[in-house]
Amino acid sequence: MQRTCSLRGIVVSVFLFALVSPTLDAQTSPVQEGSRKWPHPILCRVEDGANADLFVMTLGDVQTPLATGIFDPTKDQVTLNNGRIIKNYYRDSLGIKYFNPINKTYFPLPPSGWCSWYYYYQEIDELEIQRNAKWIADNLKDYGAKYVQIDDGWQGTGHGMGENRDWTTIDKRFPHGMDSLARYINHLGFKAGIWLAPHGQSNPAVVKANRGVFLLKPDGSSASDTWEGSFLLDPSVFDAHNFLRNLFTTLSNWGYDYFKIDGQPIVIDEYKKKKSFMKTPSDDFAVLYRGTLQTIRSAIGGERYLLGCWGIPLDGVGFMNGSRTGGDVVSGWEGFKVALEATMKHYYLHNIAWYCDPDVMLVRPPLTLDQARAWATLQGLTGQGLMASDRLMDLSEDRVELLKRIFPAVDIRPLDLFPSHRNKRIWDLKINHLGRSYDIVGVFNFRDNATDHVYINWNELGLPNAGAVHVFDFWNKEYLGCWESGMSVEVAPTSCRVLTLQPATDHVQLVSTSRHITQGWVDLVDLAYDEKTNSYSGKSKVIRDDPYELRFAFPKSKNFTVKKVTAGILPVKISNHQGWATVQFTSPTTTEVEWQVFFEPSDFYRYPVQKPGNLAIEPAGLDGVNMHWSPQYYLTAGYQVSLDGKRLGFTPNNVFALRNLDLTKQHIVEVSSVWEDGTKSKEKAEVKFTLATMLPNIVYLPELEPIRSTIGWGTIEMNRAVTAKPLSIGGKVFQKGIGTHAVSDVEYNLHGLFDTFTAQVGIDDGNGSEKGSVEFIVLADGKELWRSGLMKKGESAKPLSLNIAGVRKLLLHVTDGGDGNDYDHADWVEAKVVRKKE
Repeated sequence: MQRTCSLRGIVVSVFLFALVSPTLDAQTSPVQEGSRKWPHPILCRVEDGANADLFVMTLGDVQTPLATGIFDPTKDQVTLNNGRIIKNYYRDSLGIKYFNPINKTYFPLPPSGWCSWYYYYQEIDELEIQRNAKWIADNLKDYGAKYVQIDDGWQGTGHGMGENRDWTTIDKRFPHGMDSLARYINHLGFKAGIWLAPHGQSNPAVVKANRGVFLLKPDGSSASDTWEGSFLLDPSVFDAHNFLRNLFTTLSNWGYDYFKIDGQPIVIDEYKKKKSFMKTPSDDFAVLYRGTLQTIRSAIGGERYLLGCWGIPLDGVGFMNGSRTGGDVVSGWEGFKVALEATMKHYYLHNIAWYCDPDVMLVRPPLTLDQARAWATLQGLTGQGLMASDRLMDLSEDRVELLKRIFPAVDIRPLDLFPSHRNKRIWDLKINHLGRSYDIVGVFNFRDNATDHVYINWNELGLPNAGAVHVFDFWNKEYLGCWESGMSVEVAPTSCRVLTLQPATDHVQLVSTSRHITQGWVDLVDLAYDEKTNSYSGKSKVIRDDPYELRFAFPKSKNFTVKKVTAGILPVKISNHQGWATVQFTSPTTTEVEWQVFFEPSDFYRYPVQKPGNLAIEPAGLDGVNMHWSPQYYLTAGYQVSLDGKRLGFTPNNVFALRNLDLTKQHIVEVSSVWEDGTKSKEKAEVKFTLATMLPNIVYLPELEPIRSTIGWGTIEMNRAVTAKPLSIGGKVFQKGIGTHAVSDVEYNLHGLFDTFTAQVGIDDGNGSEKGSVEFIVLADGKELWRSGLMKKGESAKPLSLNIAGVRKLLLHVTDGGDGNDYDHADWVEAKVVRKKE
């Protein structure tokens, strides 16, 4: 017996090695992608540019001066514009050990559809799945919804984890069986999806009937009892692979084409901890795990979708079509922030190594409509896996409208091939389609207590700085004018704006369409402009009973009206405005419509604008000011702002934010009122200031925007005392502070202005356990300045007071206490910097 086991172990090792390596090359079969075949070289950035608040994506064959190099996914190599070559970029620089370009042979686009979990959780039943599927067929199928995925609750005999981790038993709430339900979903024209945690099992009868498949102790009890299940598959034996193969073959035969496999990082961690219970122990836990994925892939084939879930199972790259890259979302704005964090941290993998899934999208209350719109924008501008998870029949018309404008997910990928350590507010999607090169810019305000004014600089987006740019507000369906240099945008708390930016020419331009947030990519099939007749002709894909709108903008200071429109036999609605016009038609069927729009000159009304009054400024952070002035009584289109003689751009409001200023220089700001054609007021308002003389002597760090923030779990929270879960250490509540979780970094640029840093530190009382141990470390310009020593839950806050004279960058670091980072909620309270009074 011993001899047989040794031989078997050798065979298993060879078998697994053969599975994990050569098959990866076979997964990179070329697929037609626009005018090129994937995988192909793409433009990239490997670090932030001048504006660290900018997050950039591309759609189509985009050209942009923002690109600092080219990434070749086949070679895993970056070639920078300066000639420097970075070899094995994803594998070594980004730490993706098994990097391989995404296989797009069967899945040229990310999945779009619906998942049951985030409304029903385990309380699903056959009828509710059918109701949602039927609703999608009636309301969202034509818009690109393709998948209906059944999550946890279909299996086992109860709730929770117990016998619920039994993939051989179907819950009584599905009386006709899972194969029958898959057939119903497929009959509606969808692909059926199913959730499971396949490496685990909790039914002892199944374990007993499959001897040698699971990790067991010598006495026959489980060696691994986790969230994944009461028992865990032994990846080192053939029988376990046969078990997996049979399981997924059964699910495939039932009619499922989309598999969401959960708890994957648990599996890898358990294989590391429990190798002594394996039939053939190995130290290469990732290879063992990847062997199980290869077995799953061989069972389902390349034409079925495999989604890895729970955190980010990076060891699944090359086998998984997609990965859920964040934690579970929740209802409300906190759920959006989970998806935001996943996008910031892991979007560099999307559509390059696999399709990223920042978890499902919710649009139902308690989200406000503005918050739901922000979540829809996150999905629409990034093109990540798009799975709705509301009870769709209950959504209001306004919320259904959001779904219609972002389905389906399209072929968007990052320009920025690096993780972001901050929640960026300006998201720039660059599109090139049918001769139109334009930008869709999402402008976000993540705060819940204050309106934000965000400055968008055309040059920082790679647009011609001196040229005029048409601006269209997609969600509000409004043309905002044609402006040079840039624009300030007002964004309400927990909301966003979506602006289409189209560099202006000397003729009428199509600047937006209504079908999809990409405004042309999904719907426009053909497009042409005839200069002689001043007309546009095109062909558009339209959805039945969905009003389809074409939005045209006119050259600056000129005006036109729509003279004539043809759209087959469809009735047309024309709306003429100064500076722009819209054409709308509605088809009774989902089809392609050929259309033509003719324009003729019209007069242009002008109003003599007046000088702004009462211009004032106030400090904002350490390197910025907010400008404001009295609103105009008389008519104006807005205001033009200049700094030190250089035009910054336009604002429709009497507010403008200036950032990244030289603190010691005397600045001059000027504001002129401006009309729609760019005509300025004869006089302008002017103020001179030096920022360093305006700053307060005491600044609390939570009130500043960090230049970098990373966290191992959850989100970094500022001044949590205003919430239901205040900052509390050793039984004492603090009003100001930074709530983090090990391992974390929060870094501030202090510009060398301050002399002293003071704070108190400790583990938060509300960490959910009596456990928790961390160490706090302060670094000044990269050098360690202070270390707290080991701190544990329940200890009183430890004070610190440090000399930081001349320090520019202050880094607050929290590391775990050597026992892992579970429950390591760590607070920096009353954290402030002080400078001597002059």
